[in-house]
Amino acid sequence: MGYKVGTVKIAFTDVSIDVNKEHYDVIRHRKVKPDKTLFKSSIETAIFINNDLTLRDSLRAFGKDLDIVLLEGFQENLVGIPQIVLLKEKGQEREAIDDFTVALTSIPEFNVKSSDKRFIPFENLSEIVIEKAMPLFPELDCKHCGFDDCNSLVKAIIAGKNQVADCYVLETEISDLLLHVNNKIVPSNPFVRTILKKVIIAVLQSIKIEEEDFSEIDIKILLDKKEREDMN
Repeated sequence: MGYKVGTVKIAFTDVSIDVNKEHYDVIRHRKVKPDKTLFKSSIETAIFINNDLTLRDSLRAFGKDLDIVLLEGFQENLVGIPQIVLLKEKGQEREAIDDFTVALTSIPEFNVKSSDKRFIPFENLSEIVIEKAMPLFPELDCKHCGFDDCNSLVKAIIAGKNQVADCYVLETEISDLLLHVNNKIVPSNPFVRTILKKVIIAVLQSIKIEEEDFSEIDIKILLDKKEREDMN
């Protein structure tokens, strides 16, 4: 279909992948704890980020250039992410589905059927993935959408009561001005974004930046102890 797809396998125990076998030199690289390690062979390339990132931070880094990311994992660790239940035995749906379930199916080798209205034939799975996939929500719980937390909005979207566009932060992410504080996006309405943008452009024009043509501006402000105390 032309989509760029990534797949993720989540291990919930302290295991390492095969390239960490002692006879591979890559383990020697990783033992000195660099930020990243790249493993290249004649058949594959693997980049290790040698930190225990959260699942969401890992997905943001991994999915940056992808259209769709498919995860295999246990549902209790994937709260807030649309889920497809793959049935292996009859009646399993009673314990497997929750408010984040968008579809149920069964891979052909098990051939399990279900009367649940969300059940679809396995061959229709790709259509559901495209229809139900949504961006990773920010977990800021800013309440701009009218819900107490991001997960409640996700549930409402899955139920068909709301839309992804109702997330104020996601709408901000695709705007022409992003405000980050401690690496988290701060929601800002169009009026605030316009004022900030005009002020910054006016400052740059007043100090006569030598660049004749600039398309992107980054500003970083570091606060001293007193300024941090004043903000709190």
